[in-house]
Amino acid sequence: MKRRRPGAHGGALGFALAAVVSAAGVAALTACGSGKDSGVASAKLPEGVRDESIDHQSCSESGNRVEQLDANNDSKFDVKIIYAGQSNTKMCLISDLNHDGKPDMYEYYDKEGALRRREADYDANGTIDSIEDYELGRLVERQLDTTGQQRIDTWEFYDSTGKLVRRERDSTNDGRIDQWAIFDGQHQTIAFDKDGDGQPDPVDAVVLNLDGTPVDDAADAAAPAPAATGDAGATASATPTLAAPMDETLDAGASGKRGTDGKKKKDSSKSEKTPKKLITKDGGK
Repeated sequence: MKRRRPGAHGGALGFALAAVVSAAGVAALTACGSGKDSGVASAKLPEGVRDESIDHQSCSESGNRVEQLDANNDSKFDVKIIYAGQSNTKMCLISDLNHDGKPDMYEYYDKEGALRRREADYDANGTIDSIEDYELGRLVERQLDTTGQQRIDTWEFYDSTGKLVRRERDSTNDGRIDQWAIFDGQHQTIAFDKDGDGQPDPVDAVVLNLDGTPVDDAADAAAPAPAATGDAGATASATPTLAAPMDETLDAGASGKRGTDGKKKKDSSKSEKTPKKLITKDGGK
């Protein structure tokens, strides 16, 4: 793959990568806070090592009102809503997206009813592989298990508008970040830690278009990056070692397969009958 040195971006690249490393330390401390239910956050890790355990938060039905919905009329619950006590305050929502009788998405809400956390099992192996944290209903961080090894290896961070601005990855499963990606709206700058010092190596940084294609130095200096040409072969060969952007992968996992034209295929196996309520019960009774 032809590597494009930062060039015109060089003046800001070093500062940007340094800022990423600094922010990564803060993010690691923040991420550990989500593990308070399991006690993982209190465990002391070696300096520079990030907690990569998958911490599933429970949502007990005991003593709480539970409402079950059957979306496809197969007499099995597809959505289960758990309320705090006997109130109408929703605590969490559990969904069976693929109708296999097993939960594969959990959503948790704050006291005001805003989404605060979402956990999902997109590959249907029974283990959570995506954890999203929200503030006031807005996505701020996503943690991913992209390799199916039942441990977090990728972290994504979003700005106040919901745009992806930074991605960090541990490609060796040693708990240390060794790949960074910065998104500036037009390009993604990807850096690697090849010498194992825990810092990105600017000399090996790669600048790509947001779709993963190489940036043409001359064209990029004169005009905005051109639209994708549709040359799938060129795009695939230009993809760096860093995992491809996860948004499309997760959307595909949650929404079904897509045709060659990029449009979503209709899943004929799903019924379009009007959902019906199965049962409303008081927990513990």
